[in-house]
Amino acid sequence: MGFLQEAEMLIYSSQKYEEIYMKINKDLKITYKNIFLLCATLGARNGRTAPVTKRGREFRASYFNESEENLVYTIILNDETNGKNIELFNDPEFRKEARKIIEEYAEGGMDILVEKVFKEKWNGIKLDEKYDNYDVDIMKYLIANLNKVPF
Repeated sequence: MGFLQEAEMLIYSSQKYEEIYMKINKDLKITYKNIFLLCATLGARNGRTAPVTKRGREFRASYFNESEENLVYTIILNDETNGKNIELFNDPEFRKEARKIIEEYAEGGMDILVEKVFKEKWNGIKLDEKYDNYDVDIMKYLIANLNKVPF
């Protein structure tokens, strides 16, 4: 069991994109934590973070299974600013910073989805309710960018 599990850490998405999270969750039947992980991975892969100005929904880090937790550790460990020191993972104060890192990568990943996938279907508040191919658009974007070198 890693520090994410031991801490009973709460992780927050951004209220800014809560409507997108909810629509994907409801329409595509993707769990909230998996949407968050997709966005965090996308943000980390592209080196894109963004501050979370207002917290949205929360979920416990204990919801992550072992492979999901390993993904979170990998993202945090590879963070250029704070993650390169593996010894920090033993520091209880680092837990807050680790949560902030993963939340900011998720926010950056959602920014990418909004800019490159949803584009004109996002009005800054909600997605176009009449459009129903968001899953296809997301998959097309992910597949097109799967083999691109991240630097």
